Amino acid sequence: MTDDNFNMQNYKSAELRHLYRDWLASATPEQIAFVDSVYKMCEDHYEDGGDIIVECFDPEEIVAEFTSLADVRSFIGLKVEQALNARWGEDTDPQLETMKRYEQWMKDERSKQ
Repeated sequence: MTDDNFNMQNYKSAELRHLYRDWLASATPEQIAFVDSVYKMCEDHYEDGGDIIVECFDPEEIVAEFTSLADVRSFIGLKVEQALNARWGEDTDPQLETMKRYEQWMKDERSKQ
């Protein structure tokens, strides 16, 4: 995959587009494909917890930290759970809604298998 094939318009963060474009120059095709799939999945599930990856991980960190999309989903689940554990405890806390959306995402993933 080359920079020409990658549709930067799909991604919300301008900083992400900048980092991704610079990283493309030194990455292998396999790394590019993996990082692209991670960002795509996380953008599609941005409000389900994917924002953690989109906003906090650059491509080099993704390659260093994760070996599969399942690893990424598990990490997001841990972060969503940490946020849930640190909330104030009201029934209206946004962390509850994020956890519900994450759980639905995981249920949908299991049904695809």
